[in-house]
Amino acid sequence: MAADDGDAAISSSSSPLLSKPSTSALDSPRRSSDPESDPTQFLQISYNFGPRPFKDVAFLLLFDLFVFSTFGFGVFSVFHRNTDYGDSSSFSYDLASTSCVKASTFTSVSNSYWSDPVFEKDLIWTLVVTLILSAPFCFVVLLLLKHYTKQIVYACLPLFVLFPVFFNVYWFVACTLSSSCSDALPLAYRVLVLVFIFLIVGVIVWIIVANWYRIELTIQIIGVASDALSKNLKLFVVLPLLILGLVVYYAPVVVFLVFARFNGEFVPREVDGDEYVCEWKEDSWVPAYYALAIITMIWSLAVMVEMQVYVISGAIAQWYFSKEDSMPKKCIRSSLR
Repeated sequence: MAADDGDAAISSSSSPLLSKPSTSALDSPRRSSDPESDPTQFLQISYNFGPRPFKDVAFLLLFDLFVFSTFGFGVFSVFHRNTDYGDSSSFSYDLASTSCVKASTFTSVSNSYWSDPVFEKDLIWTLVVTLILSAPFCFVVLLLLKHYTKQIVYACLPLFVLFPVFFNVYWFVACTLSSSCSDALPLAYRVLVLVFIFLIVGVIVWIIVANWYRIELTIQIIGVASDALSKNLKLFVVLPLLILGLVVYYAPVVVFLVFARFNGEFVPREVDGDEYVCEWKEDSWVPAYYALAIITMIWSLAVMVEMQVYVISGAIAQWYFSKEDSMPKKCIRSSLR
């Protein structure tokens, strides 16, 4: 018994006091501490300056087909137009040929409305004044949103209720006092519309009350957005230029739509027994061209809106992830890339 105790004491004394731990003992705490010491475990958010992969090739080809078809048929409508459009008084029904023929006398139709110098002058001055006043108005609104965000938000909330209520009551009273409106719309229908609009106002009030706790978050978002916009004033130039480009793109399409109406001919129509009158009949492809042009214009508008979204989000993201004392360069170009 004593010998065993002595052997145990000798073995314990011969073993080192700080023995090297086993590999398994070292691995267990390291494994537990690895997630904390690994810097890649958290998602590093930054702006990707690389080009975006283009994946909508099929829709791009379809959009190009719509655009080229719209312009192609539009040019065809210009050169294939009937110059006698709008001059039905010059045509009469011919019993021999059973068709509408043009009389010898021709009366030209003057388009004095569009050539009116007063109208053109007023239109030009309206555009000039709008362009001059729009820039300072936008800057004033931006400064107010940047420094008085909370006051503006709380001041605008009642307007979402007061304006619909005012116009609803004003419309109801004006229609009641007007004899033509009251005859066209009976009292029961007027009351029904009045109650329906008040119900919509009630839904708006309920939405505001139910989301009242998000008002402060909305104020913070508007404040950060106005601050970001003040640091990216190029957007005040790029976004209107995109809209102007869309208007320039729309201009020939609108002209093509106008000239498409001129494609057709005068055909006889029986009114009373053996009496015929000549009326204008468009070609069969004109309604289809209207549908094609309208779809192309709506699709082009959606593309322009998406371009604005890319420009705004890209410019703001580059500003947000840049250093405090540095401003990103060529942010608009990289956003559209």
